[in-house]
Amino acid sequence: MKLTSKKTGLRTALRAVTLSTFTVFCFALPAHQVQADASTIEDDGASQRINSSGKLRMLSQRMPAAACIVVYSGNPETAVQALDAASVEFGKILIALKDGDSDMGVFGAEEKRRTLAKLDELSALWGPFHAAINDIRAGKDVDASMAYLSENNMALLEGAKALVTEETAEYANPFEMTAEDALLIDFAGRQRMLTQKIAKESCGIETGNAALGTVDDMKATVSMFELTLSALRDGMPAAGVKAPPTSEIHDSLVTATDDWNEAKSLLDGVTGKGSIGNEAQEQLFDMLTKELKEMNAITGLYTAYSKTVK
Repeated sequence: MKLTSKKTGLRTALRAVTLSTFTVFCFALPAHQVQADASTIEDDGASQRINSSGKLRMLSQRMPAAACIVVYSGNPETAVQALDAASVEFGKILIALKDGDSDMGVFGAEEKRRTLAKLDELSALWGPFHAAINDIRAGKDVDASMAYLSENNMALLEGAKALVTEETAEYANPFEMTAEDALLIDFAGRQRMLTQKIAKESCGIETGNAALGTVDDMKATVSMFELTLSALRDGMPAAGVKAPPTSEIHDSLVTATDDWNEAKSLLDGVTGKGSIGNEAQEQLFDMLTKELKEMNAITGLYTAYSKTVK
């Protein structure tokens, strides 16, 4: 996989994210607790809270990406299904993180004041965002609703990021995962969001909707996705990212890289010509959905590995 000519700058950015994640994980913990105690590894539901809140980042971008395809490409079935499913899941995760949902592995209602505050902030953003999605699905005020999603999706993403940070600070369990494992889970989970941010930005370029994304926006997102994928697949010691800890994770990352390279050919058309047509945009959305599913599975593999005896 070829990396952008801005590799050095992106490596610096990746390392900054690494250090930030590490700081959150280790904050207020005694030094001896940073390494997991193999004799007491137990899933207490903390990792599911972190993983679920991480999904909200992805969903904040999947919804406007799918809505863009729905509005401008004549309600294709896959995009309609994606928009409906994403909006349902976003709302379900918010409720589960606040009230608990044992079926989702989120045990008990949230009691921590700071986390509740972040949940309330995100819920306030979600209300009108959800209403706009419902209007699009009902064919009501479609242009105004699409404009709202376009102008406010990044605020929803930032709210989701803030919640992830708070959930990680509150629930990261040093006896369940090491700080090194937490970095890998966060990076793999962030890749899910980047696939959908790319899909959103590509549709924005196609339709001339700069609020959804420009060529420069998409180039930067693609570069970050590629650098992170390379770091996960091969390791990047300079950024504190270790190579895949199991052959299954390595092989899954190789497959994800191969599938990414197929999608990249269409993305190159977007950045090169500014338009690839509605049919190709629908194909690209489906390809990036496949990449999303692969990165979601890889995130699950990293999470499972974090709970094993080292």
